[in-house]
Amino acid sequence: MNKSTTNNNLPLVEVPVWTLKTAEPFCKLFPIKSTVLSDIIEDMATNGFDFSRPIVAWNMTVVDGHTRLAASKKLMFNLIPVILKEFKDETEALEYAINSQVNRRNLTDAELIKCMSALDQRKAKGGNKYLKASREALGKTAQKTADLLGISRAKVERIRTVCDHASDDIKAAVSEGKMSINKAYNKTMETWKQANQEEQNSHTESQLQSMKANRIQVLRSKVSKFAKKLIEDEIRIYPEIIHSEQDKKELSNALSSELATVINNNIIPASQPSN
Repeated sequence: MNKSTTNNNLPLVEVPVWTLKTAEPFCKLFPIKSTVLSDIIEDMATNGFDFSRPIVAWNMTVVDGHTRLAASKKLMFNLIPVILKEFKDETEALEYAINSQVNRRNLTDAELIKCMSALDQRKAKGGNKYLKASREALGKTAQKTADLLGISRAKVERIRTVCDHASDDIKAAVSEGKMSINKAYNKTMETWKQANQEEQNSHTESQLQSMKANRIQVLRSKVSKFAKKLIEDEIRIYPEIIHSEQDKKELSNALSSELATVINNNIIPASQPSN
């Protein structure tokens, strides 16, 4: 390694290209765009590597500068300028990588959702083992995350809603730049509200069915007891009357028919609205 200058009080060294590594989450955070890579290759072929924009590495893993590294490999450079920066952990290194991009340009919605997903995964891992506690911890960092990404806290919460609750199709559409965060959030909330309403309706229907079954049982019990008392009184008052099997059959049929008429005339069918 050859030390050549300093940048923000950090040593700037020249290292062999092959000694630098790429790894997740850094290499997947901001995918290399072919058009940008072509422009950088063209510029480097003419002017060489710009030492004012060195690659930043942590333990020889590239944190910032993946496109410049790819261009250097295409041009078969040997030594390239690198700042070897120290971070206390991967989360701090990730925040540095994101902040470097935010300082250069506005992030797209596709990039924002990738950044949020990567940040929240690491914060949740470092929080309580229970998801609820982890989500509470994430809520407390919403403003910090908003400041880091250069967006509002409200947008942070919308992105988290999409990450946590959106369908795979919606997530894919945002990641591919085919759908905005706001549209994805609105679609996700619409789906959630519909599912929640259907669940509430299902609970209500279940409760009504249970109540109906209970009331039918009560009615059967009351009618049976009332009929039994009437017949017992009839036999007690008129013991001299003897009822044949045919008499009992005719009475049973007549009572069943009359009871069916009462029920049909007084219980409203499910398809018929009440007045």
